[in-house]
Amino acid sequence: MHDPSGSQWRKWDLHVHAPLSMFHRYYGNPEAVWERFLQELEALPPEFKVIGVNDYIFLEGFKKLRQDQENGRLKNIQLLLPVIELRLDKFGGSQSHLSKVNFHIIFSEEVGAALVEKQFLNGLWSKYELAPSYAELKKTWKALPTPESIKELGTLIVETAPAGERPKFGEPLMEGFGNLTFTMEVS
Repeated sequence: MHDPSGSQWRKWDLHVHAPLSMFHRYYGNPEAVWERFLQELEALPPEFKVIGVNDYIFLEGFKKLRQDQENGRLKNIQLLLPVIELRLDKFGGSQSHLSKVNFHIIFSEEVGAALVEKQFLNGLWSKYELAPSYAELKKTWKALPTPESIKELGTLIVETAPAGERPKFGEPLMEGFGNLTFTMEVS
């Protein structure tokens, strides 16, 4: 982003989850929700110029916003950046409330979504041990993260749970996503 007038202060929000993110808090008709999301971004104060489109593991929200911008929407936003969020196998928080640590990777605007998917996302893999203390239930899931493989992980998690506990689980895709973590260790 080159501005011949020199340095200017702009506001950037590098953590905006779109309604197409794997996990989000947008509810209702998907088309209406997306339109409302676009309108809210277009109504941002004029000092907001850069949005990091944050998505868990995938880039669906970024790709759709980029397409909408190319079709004349979001004229107030000068730059959209793809941001991938991964849950790590580390925990943070306090003694009373632990949560998984999330790792955010912000990609340059010069790196297209196709390159991020091909070079970065296709290089990720994760391994998950299901019920390691019960030999008869022990299964290992190891895959590249795709919606299909994450759903498969969720199905395996539900299947290894005691029968009486299975009704407490949600959709397999969300169960898989909620349990999927990545390590920062190099193997």
